[in-house]
Amino acid sequence: MGQIMGNDADSIKRFLTILGLTAEEITCFLTLSQKGPLTALELSRATGISRTQVYRIIEEMKKMGFVEDIIDEHRHLIKAVRVEELAPLIRRKENEAHEVKTLFPAAVRLVDARIGAGEADTKVLFYRGREGLRQMVWHTLRARKVIVGYTYRRLEEYLGYEFMEDWNDALIAKKLYMRDIYSDEYVKSRKSTPPRVSYPKTSYSSRYIPEKILNVNLQMDIYNDVVAQYNWHEGDVFGVEIYNAKTAAFHRQMFEIIWKLGKTKPLPRQLIK
Repeated sequence: MGQIMGNDADSIKRFLTILGLTAEEITCFLTLSQKGPLTALELSRATGISRTQVYRIIEEMKKMGFVEDIIDEHRHLIKAVRVEELAPLIRRKENEAHEVKTLFPAAVRLVDARIGAGEADTKVLFYRGREGLRQMVWHTLRARKVIVGYTYRRLEEYLGYEFMEDWNDALIAKKLYMRDIYSDEYVKSRKSTPPRVSYPKTSYSSRYIPEKILNVNLQMDIYNDVVAQYNWHEGDVFGVEIYNAKTAAFHRQMFEIIWKLGKTKPLPRQLIK
């Protein structure tokens, strides 16, 4: 095998990582693929990995089917298998992925119910950073039916298009419905972050309210007994989830009052996807 360069190398490393190899195992496999069969000592010298570690790595990769022995009367060599010989492993991964997908709804129903049973009715959780806010947004998919709230700016500008596409797909698959109120700051964010995620009208309903009536300057979602507030623009990145039935009920009532004041104002044509 010739020298692997650039994007090809990244793709192969990603492929092998998905199949379960560690970084050191990938180094050994690619070295064997490029140089041909080597002894454990030669492989250690070629990779810079200690001989003791190489022996352990070889044994692990033999169990997984990535390498095989070549033994003659003089030397004990290790040989990388051809990638096409990994087909059985790939089929196992496909079967495992299908099984995980099949069992996921039952796991959510059973495990989350048990976790929730042991939690206090009232609690406050604090989050920071991009991953913290992504976690909060994903939690909204726990809604029993409807999510209501206030949209500050386009979430894609901080959480990313790919994440929001996954969230949107999950919301549609779970047959949830979202109603949100937005103000002038959201309209501004549409100019800086062009829409790419398709939010169908069958799953969403929005109303506009001028900032002179209500300046929506943070993101808020209300679902079940949870009020989630988060901010990431021009300041500290943080989020708070408040788990309390009375608090959620109060904010839901306030939302309905403001909803009646809102208008189904169409966005300017240049801001519509």
